[in-house]
Amino acid sequence: MSFQCIRLRVDDRVARLTLARPAEMNAVNPEMIEEVIEALADVSAMDDVKALVVSGEGRAFCAGADLTYMEGILKDREALSRYLGRFNEMLFVLEELPIPVIGLVHGYALAGGLEILLACDMVIAAEDARIGDQHINFALIPGGGSTQRLP
Repeated sequence: MSFQCIRLRVDDRVARLTLARPAEMNAVNPEMIEEVIEALADVSAMDDVKALVVSGEGRAFCAGADLTYMEGILKDREALSRYLGRFNEMLFVLEELPIPVIGLVHGYALAGGLEILLACDMVIAAEDARIGDQHINFALIPGGGSTQRLP
């Protein structure tokens, strides 16, 4: 379990998954998606783990997709479809985890960051939390199910 974009630890039967790209405000790139999917599979296999807490390192929970990466694939339908497909797979795995999932948010949780929170069972927000959907500002539609998960 060696990760570059996330951290995973278990303390007292609680798994803690931390998005760990603080310089990029934990923006989601393909490597992060794959690492989260792997970490969730690891957590799911741990019989002694009774809850998962998802948080972000640094000054934000998650600013959404890595826009530098997205800019490079917007005109490549296959790459964009692959990215969104894996992002959705990550969210489905998170949503279907057989233990309670708690999103712990501080700072920004925008677009894809909001979609991660919507896949959690519960969200605890710090006073400085700023939660929103910025897709329209970039001429994008939500690709991670927020329009389906929002009440």
